[in-house]
Amino acid sequence: MPTIRVTVPRSAWSVEEKADIVSRLTEGLAAVGSNAGKGDLRQYINVHIEETAEGGYAMGGKVVG
Repeated sequence: MPTIRVTVPRSAWSVEEKADIVSRLTEGLAAVGSNAGKGDLRQYINVHIEETAEGGYAMGGKVVG
């Protein structure tokens, strides 16, 4: 079962934006699977969006969330 994990700063994305992220990532991985002859994997793809605690996310060596 393919799983995609995304970690973001807390409150960085709205519920609607997270739904869009899930949809796009699912479609992208399903397209790769289809091109590789794996058939339609959509129903098996899991996307987990984890929000970090305040101060628990850094980029370029600087805490951003």
